[in-house]
Amino acid sequence: MFSKCKLFCKVPNYLASNVTVRLNLGDRFFQYSCRFFLQALNTNAVFLLLLIIINSLTNHYTMKNLLYLFVIVGLMFAGCSKDDEEAKAYSLTGQVKNVTERLVKSGTVNLLSGTTAAYTTTLNADGKYTFASVKQGSYTLQIVAPGYETYTEDVSVSGAVTKDAKIMGGTTMSGTIINSQTGQGLANAQLAFTFAGTKASDAIAVDTTLAGADFVITTDEYGFYELEGMAYGIFVVVIRAENFTTRVMTNVVITVGIFEMPEITIVENVPVGSLRVVLTWGANPYDLDSHLTGPGSDGNRFHMYYSDQSPYGSDVNLDVDDTYSFGPETTTIEQFHNGMYRYSIFNYSDQGSDGGNGIYTSPTHVEVYDHTGLIRSYTAPAFTPGTGNTWRVFELNVSGGMYSITDINQYVYASGSSYVEKSGMAGVKPSYSFRPNDF
Repeated sequence: MFSKCKLFCKVPNYLASNVTVRLNLGDRFFQYSCRFFLQALNTNAVFLLLLIIINSLTNHYTMKNLLYLFVIVGLMFAGCSKDDEEAKAYSLTGQVKNVTERLVKSGTVNLLSGTTAAYTTTLNADGKYTFASVKQGSYTLQIVAPGYETYTEDVSVSGAVTKDAKIMGGTTMSGTIINSQTGQGLANAQLAFTFAGTKASDAIAVDTTLAGADFVITTDEYGFYELEGMAYGIFVVVIRAENFTTRVMTNVVITVGIFEMPEITIVENVPVGSLRVVLTWGANPYDLDSHLTGPGSDGNRFHMYYSDQSPYGSDVNLDVDDTYSFGPETTTIEQFHNGMYRYSIFNYSDQGSDGGNGIYTSPTHVEVYDHTGLIRSYTAPAFTPGTGNTWRVFELNVSGGMYSITDINQYVYASGSSYVEKSGMAGVKPSYSFRPNDF
């Protein structure tokens, strides 16, 4: 019976009105009943009902028998109508973003019926998902994306549905961006985090543009940023700020829970013909010092360090002297003179012959910038016990305005004199005089 019902349900709906008009048999009650049952039925079944009525009249059925027929057929097609309604399917679409309003471009989207996935699809590059044909009913929308917490939301499907979602990672991340020239936090710096682990084997994202970033954060007036709902995983981090050299960091691993990023220093753009050297380190030792020696305009060698931050005739400057861990200490060579420059790091906190171990284990980093950006990067080499308290990093040879850099990467011992020049200023450390050849 029901298979036939479904077969005849292909008849167009417009037949219903035609049937009602034509069944004028002169009996008001019959006319009313006819209209009533025709309206109660699935209109696609009217054609079958019409055949039954015509057959009944031809065979001289009584009015009572005809009414019985209407009731039976009405019940039959009411079941057909319900069966057809349950079989209807609708679309369910949506777009998924994270807490920084960036698109979530990778993940699985499920429609659960109970605990079973009735439908499954994936997010595309626009963060969108589509279920083209979903049966009417109640479901749980589930979104599973790498680095994010699993998202669920109840959804009822009784027509075409659009359901957007905002999902969160399981990390609360914070940190500070530092200005290389002041040692203070840098306001309005922009950090772009791009998932890297699944995009390239060496954890370098294919696209590190701002448009391709998965998270974008801006620092406050103190250079501080914090984000609740950050995803976890391996990222490439790009830090941008106006008039500063863009900094790119690879293989940045962010873990679940409370995560504090290390302080990140970005370097103010370097003028053509100048050079900038930036020293950073960890929490220990609390104080490392930059030392630069080189040719002065008077023909003598100068020695730049915390006690003489802009030696006469040198055209160099110690922009920042940090004494409380991390750095930066920034040295700028504003103009070159012919001759050899030497850059070294002295462990002020441990001036013994094993002071170099603190430089190595901190760990300590040195970066060299010119007008094109980062041109050299150093990490303190392994330390051999007793070899000194100073890391001699590189030499710079200048001739005719052209320079070349020679890597040294050795530990030496530097010794202060027996006397200490007391500054008398609170928070300013004592000054040492060093032997001429120490640096």
